Amino acid sequence: MTFIKCSFYKLFIPFFALLLMIGGVAGAFQDVVLAQAGSTAPSIGVTSRPTATSSSSSMRAPKKQSAAEQILNQGGLEDIKHPSLITQAAVLAILSLLPFIIMILTSFLKIVIVLSLLRSALGVQQAPPNQIINGVAFMLSLFIMYPTGLKMYDAAHDVIQSARAPDSLVSVESSKYIVDVANASKEPLRLFLKRNSSVKHQALFFRMAYRVLPEDYRATLKPDDFMIVMPAYITSQLKDAFEIGVLIYIPFFVIDLVTSNILLAMGMMMLSPVTISMPLKLFLLVMLDGWTLLIDGLVNTFR
Repeated sequence: MTFIKCSFYKLFIPFFALLLMIGGVAGAFQDVVLAQAGSTAPSIGVTSRPTATSSSSSMRAPKKQSAAEQILNQGGLEDIKHPSLITQAAVLAILSLLPFIIMILTSFLKIVIVLSLLRSALGVQQAPPNQIINGVAFMLSLFIMYPTGLKMYDAAHDVIQSARAPDSLVSVESSKYIVDVANASKEPLRLFLKRNSSVKHQALFFRMAYRVLPEDYRATLKPDDFMIVMPAYITSQLKDAFEIGVLIYIPFFVIDLVTSNILLAMGMMMLSPVTISMPLKLFLLVMLDGWTLLIDGLVNTFR
């Protein structure tokens, strides 16, 4: 009971203090607004009469205004320009899709699939965990995509230097700036996607795009357009990743099969084959320096 009360107080007291702080800030700001409105609003039906108090208060030093009062007096709240809701929604939608674009249009796609298949082939469930696999795939993707990133920066260097970066991210100027930089830097990425995608898949998506597009757009369609090379790259990477996974599974499958047959022949049916095969798999991976061979092979598959 004492533990429950202590836990309740630990959770309730910070929450209550946060509510008091928010209420105090809101009340102070409301007092400033009301005071400003009262000082500027015309008095109706009230005549001002000079008193001793007013004369004495006029001799006092002027009160220092707070930051909120200065903003209200200068009309700062009215001068702040916010972007439209459509612009904010578009920017938020693009930012939410950015991680998925990075995952599927870089080398991250193939690497994370191959590493996951290797973990499954070893028979270990959480070694290495998903966070480690994603981290290794991310760092290898940075290493592989670094030359392409340098080429993209060099291509967009003139646009970045000539145009002034906008102050706000969610604004019309920011959208135009991002579009200009993307148009200037897209060519190296397009060449990377084209080099690492299968010609067969490019022809497949070109035929499908030519069939579904209206006739007015078919004349301008090219086999190396972004709408062709992006899906071709994704399917090519999936195909290559699972081909590598099959090659990884074969030796480990042989170890599982041999271990099961030996235990069955010895009459040790109560002993799980995984208990024997998993150390053998790890021993084989360590003796062959499997991680180095796998990472070297993955990096060399990208052109």
